[in-house]
Amino acid sequence: MEIQIPYSIMFTFFCFFFRICKLSSSSSSKKPTKTLPPGPWKLPLIGNLYQLAGSLPHRSLTSLANKYGPFMHLQLGQVSHIIVSSPEYAKEIMMTHDQIFANRPKNLATDIFSYNSTDIAVSPYGNYWRQLRKICVLELFSSKRVQAFRRIREEEASTQVRNISEHEGSVMNLSKKILELTNSIVARVAFGKKTKNVEHVLQNLGQMTKLSSALSIFDFYPWLKFISVITGARARMMKLHKDGDKVFDGIIGDHEEKEKNNVGEAELDLVDVLLRIQKDNDFEIPLSLENLKAVLKVSLRALYP
Repeated sequence: MEIQIPYSIMFTFFCFFFRICKLSSSSSSKKPTKTLPPGPWKLPLIGNLYQLAGSLPHRSLTSLANKYGPFMHLQLGQVSHIIVSSPEYAKEIMMTHDQIFANRPKNLATDIFSYNSTDIAVSPYGNYWRQLRKICVLELFSSKRVQAFRRIREEEASTQVRNISEHEGSVMNLSKKILELTNSIVARVAFGKKTKNVEHVLQNLGQMTKLSSALSIFDFYPWLKFISVITGARARMMKLHKDGDKVFDGIIGDHEEKEKNNVGEAELDLVDVLLRIQKDNDFEIPLSLENLKAVLKVSLRALYP
């Protein structure tokens, strides 16, 4: 993300930042030092960011790992990182000690797009996260639920194949056809019908994913979140979030008004399932409307490639 700030403001900011770093380093020198893995020498203020500059940072990390070992420390801006590049260490972190490393750092994008980090992908490890995992395993993505949606997948695939066969000999964009097929399946699985808003929802999710995955200066300097206001990043995220949130409210409202007395279990879509879970309130922590939308959003991301 490009940030355009006048040079005078940048100079003032870095002078102030340098002073803060000096004060924090002098105070931290009085505290016991922690033993960190080996790593390359770092510059003031930016740490090891200069060593990852370029279009292929993974090659830079490989080169550093060959020199400092499969377990090394990098200081990227204000944030310390431990870089693991061996299967043995990765197994220790992701399997043996997975609960210690389960939490993901919060940032501006997850706070806004994930309803204050309440979806299963970014919520802190604890009772609430375990409850979401239980809902996903037993209700949303269970083998029974997947089999219940088999008819939808077969119907949509047959319709698409028939459509292609009717245009035999003509040029067509197969990638576009496959995308249309995916959209139709996701729409019916999640919302029960090919709602006119499905393409809008999926485009919205795609833009959210793009903004969430982009690096920004406050990923390296967390206390600089106010810069997101100056650059307009926060405003763009909020606009995108409100746009998608309004569509989700409409879809959930339609499902709440729908009569489900004569609908079989196999006909329930993901929104119906989540609303039933919210109504039954069988879990330790009640699901709010925002929690429900957060789970629905991450479920759509899981369904949509």
